[in-house]
Amino acid sequence: MSFYMKYTRVFKLGVQASLEYRLDFLFSLISAFFPIMIQYYIWKAVYGRSETGEFFGYSYGEMILYTIMAAIVTRIVSTNMDHVIASDIKNGSLNKHLIQPANYFGLKLFTMLGNKMFFFSVMIAILFSILYYFSFLYGISIHFMNLVCFVSAMVMSLLLNFLISYTIAAIAFWLAEISYFFEMTGLFVIILSGGVFPIEVFGKTMNAILSYLPFKFTIYFPANVINGKLTINEIVDGLLIQGFWIVIMLIISNIIWKIGLKKYLGLGG
Repeated sequence: MSFYMKYTRVFKLGVQASLEYRLDFLFSLISAFFPIMIQYYIWKAVYGRSETGEFFGYSYGEMILYTIMAAIVTRIVSTNMDHVIASDIKNGSLNKHLIQPANYFGLKLFTMLGNKMFFFSVMIAILFSILYYFSFLYGISIHFMNLVCFVSAMVMSLLLNFLISYTIAAIAFWLAEISYFFEMTGLFVIILSGGVFPIEVFGKTMNAILSYLPFKFTIYFPANVINGKLTINEIVDGLLIQGFWIVIMLIISNIIWKIGLKKYLGLGG
């Protein structure tokens, strides 16, 4: 079977699986609603006491829009692949993948892309509807070029976040109990990525440090592409940095997995 046919079939199976579990999609939408409402009331109280009407370089409308965008982007780029991959390593299911002619990384990548296709399409439609509403409510205008760049940034964010999860999942080769580790690192990564609030909240020094790490380019960057906070030059630079980190994480994940496979016992399966 050719490379194209092999991974196209895997991708289609991922799409079918996402359509079969539409209830999960509904619950995911509902779960995204609660943190948005909590932050809405928090920022409403904070800005209500502001004399300048601006915090961390964001007006009230921009902050609310960022909160909504970040929550949606977080849901789109979250892969949950670390638990799946770690389970394959721990229960020995990885054995069957190692002897198959298909690459394990490719299988998980195209399965994830297939699973995300329906979710990605619906969430993008919801996101554009929210932007249309905000353009009238707060006078925040979004240019067509921002929309195009946003879709590109989201695709690259999804790939980058997958590579981060794939790399972190390799820790299962060394740790016996990893569920708590994933919960801790998952929350840590979301915070550093700007999924809870803009990273300007951390201050200039921490913001500068995060500019040299891949995390802010998974949530913070695409969220600010769509809300118009970045110039076209900053957007282009961000897309190039995303591409750079995708290559770097691909190399790092490959090295870590080669080392981990040397320790793999292959029990179970």
